[in-house]
Amino acid sequence: MSSTRMRQRFAAQFIIEKLLREQGTKPPRGRLDRFLGRTPLAPASVGWYDGAEGEIEVGARLATLPPEWAVFHALPIGGHGWDIDHVLVGPGGVVTINTKQHRGQRVSVERRTVLVGERSVPYIRHARFEAERLTLLLQDRRPLTHPVHPAVVFVNPRSLHYRSLPDDVKVVDARNLVEWLTDLPVTLGPAARLGIIEVLDNPDMWGDLPVDSGAGLMQRFTALEAEVRAAHLQRRVLCPLELALSGTVFAGVIGVSAGLIGSLLGG
Repeated sequence: MSSTRMRQRFAAQFIIEKLLREQGTKPPRGRLDRFLGRTPLAPASVGWYDGAEGEIEVGARLATLPPEWAVFHALPIGGHGWDIDHVLVGPGGVVTINTKQHRGQRVSVERRTVLVGERSVPYIRHARFEAERLTLLLQDRRPLTHPVHPAVVFVNPRSLHYRSLPDDVKVVDARNLVEWLTDLPVTLGPAARLGIIEVLDNPDMWGDLPVDSGAGLMQRFTALEAEVRAAHLQRRVLCPLELALSGTVFAGVIGVSAGLIGSLLGG
């Protein structure tokens, strides 16, 4: 059994592992790609990258919770590459969080579905599944006296509009997440919380997960993130500026050359 505990897993660890595996298939960018500011991300990595940034932001917000709350990240469920982004245990109960980043997009919440723009997405169903799955994992070890709270948390939406409210799934902007959590009615005392935390913290509960696999992942992700940001800056600012300056220099050279030729012909 590994000495690594599940609370040592960091936000987005599961998705960063997938992202970096995908990135391993992409050849390094050439000099022209770098000059033009082309992204270092493989096409299939873009969604993983955006998702990782969203989970990291939510993780940072959860780190501001009072100490009565225990926070777990990237807990695997099932054998099909699915994880619960964040699991919380606190005075307000047990909470599962499904994080979604749809930067700058309009989000509408209805009783049975969520719309991103005009597209229906199954986030409510997924959040409910995660809460049910966690309940099943706990029931033989530490049965719960209150249901798990499933939540969908949006990062940086343009707007979040509630047309109607789901019965059992909270949909919330990340900016309001901590306030919602700390306002939940108290349902778990210290002893009950500690018992649930001990179960969730045990790697044996999560099957054959290689819990030591996180070594070096965040450093590699941080390096990739710096490349992505540098490429964005190059593409939006530096490359157009360099091309404009080279065009000015070229026009100046042509002007000087034309003047010299005119002088020679005139002479």
